[in-house]
Order: sequence, then C-alpha cells, then structure tokens
Amino acid sequence: MQIIKSFLHLNKGGLRVSPVQTDLVIQKMLSVQYAKNHDLIIHFLQLLNVLQQLQAKSEPLAVSAPVAFSESEGIRIGHIFNFLMQHYDRNITLEEVAEEAHMTPQAFCRYFKKHTRQTFVSFLNEMRINEACKKLTSGNFENISAVAYTCGFNSLTNFNRVFKSVMGYAPKSYIENYFKNVELVG
Repeated sequence: MQIIKSFLHLNKGGLRVSPVQTDLVIQKMLSVQYAKNHDLIIHFLQLLNVLQQLQAKSEPLAVSAPVAFSESEGIRIGHIFNFLMQHYDRNITLEEVAEEAHMTPQAFCRYFKKHTRQTFVSFLNEMRINEACKKLTSGNFENISAVAYTCGFNSLTNFNRVFKSVMGYAPKSYIENYFKNVELVG
C-alpha cells in the first residue's frame, strides 16, 4: 500500500502514458468501470499496480503541485471555465473571453497562464478535444468531421492535428482503439 501512496504522491499532477502503453491502461480502466461490488476494488488496485509499474516508462504531466486559488480567484477562474464550457462549440476570440473576465487581452493571457499553467489556446483546444472524445466514444455521431465542427474547430485538418497532439492518436485510430478495448472488457 505504501508503494501506491508514493506513486499517487509523485504523480498528483497526472501521468502521461505513452501510446504503446495506452491499450493496457484503457483495458484496466474499463475493467474498473464495468466492475461491480468487491470486484471494483480488485480491478482498481490492479489498475493502480499497472500504472505504478509503467511509471518508469512514463512522464508526469505536471512537475509541481496543482495551483491553489483564493476565493476571489476561484470565482473568476470558475466564471471563465463556465463561459468556455458553454461556448466551446463556436469560435471564441481572446478579446471576447478577456472581456468576459473584465481584463485586457494581455492581462488575461498572463492571468490565465499563471492560474492554469497553460495558454488560453492550449486549454481551449484540450477542452474541445475532451468533448470530441466524449462524442466519438458515444458512437452517436454522423462522421468525424461533424464532431470536429460541433466541438468548435473550423477545419478538419486543424482538428486532426490538435487531436493527435493532445491524444497521441489520430481520431479514427482513437475510436478503433477505444472500441477494441471495450470489446476486450465487455
């Protein structure tokens, strides 16, 4: 148990798993998702064990502790996040979100980077890709292009480039791997 505690402490900012290792991790995560009763605990511990073993071959997502917000900063950043979640599906300009935060674009960029450790564009792209992944794995979509446009991307080429940089796979490969792993567990 101490090994798992140590692993969790070292990786509290997240852990990037290489594409080669992703299939195994997805399989273990899905086994946790579909487990019931006591099996849930067993599968969860197996997942932690696999992640701990892969740690030497992986890299942390963040090297420092998560950012702590004061109450007023938390309210402001929460307002920004809510705005982005409500409008990620359309073109959002830096000026528009800065105005929403009652800041100049330059001040907003500094503020956002300080509090999220990401640029505004990187954060928005990751949010959009996260929403795209939800749509793609639901199986309820017309085509990849439709998902790209409904998630706020204005071109399929840009969507494919950003998707691959964030997820490590092209969208089509991501879908194939996801459903292959679902079949293994189900």
